[in-house]
Amino acid sequence: MKPAVAALVALGIGVVAATPARAAGANELQVALRLGIGRLNVADNPWAPAAGVDVDYGIDDAWALRVSLEGYNHSVAANMASGVSAGTERLGAALGGIGYTVDVLRLVPYLTVQLGIAHIGGPLAAPRTMLASELGAGGDYYLTRQLRVGLSFQYLYEPGDLLSDPTHFGNSPFLFSATARVSWVF
Repeated sequence: MKPAVAALVALGIGVVAATPARAAGANELQVALRLGIGRLNVADNPWAPAAGVDVDYGIDDAWALRVSLEGYNHSVAANMASGVSAGTERLGAALGGIGYTVDVLRLVPYLTVQLGIAHIGGPLAAPRTMLASELGAGGDYYLTRQLRVGLSFQYLYEPGDLLSDPTHFGNSPFLFSATARVSWVF
């Protein structure tokens, strides 16, 4: 590595390390974009692209109100033997709820609980809109006070169905997703 590049890298690391970091405070707004993979529990649906947008509003340094929009999109090939036509299996959800963060220096783990609606449709599942709930967990690493990167895991399900068959996580379509997350605090 050239000395000038090494000096710039060292300066950047020093600035990041010297920048104080903490969980989103009261009255702060955080916007996050998520992109990763998800698996919809319909037939033998494989992992496919999943994405989301989260907006958090800090109540205090630990609690935040959260609104999320998320989706899943998987192309399905025709299988005449099974009676499946070609198309795209989609799931979209709009959710609102609360989040709790634990401030551990620059790494901030969090848990979320949300309630909203989800719509599923495609060649593998009949189109329908349902009440949905989501449990989430993740962690953000603070590069600077405003810029954060992290990982997020979500489990989207229909509450009534999950309660009717908890040992099998319900029978209706649900989505599990693992996403990388980039966020900015305003």
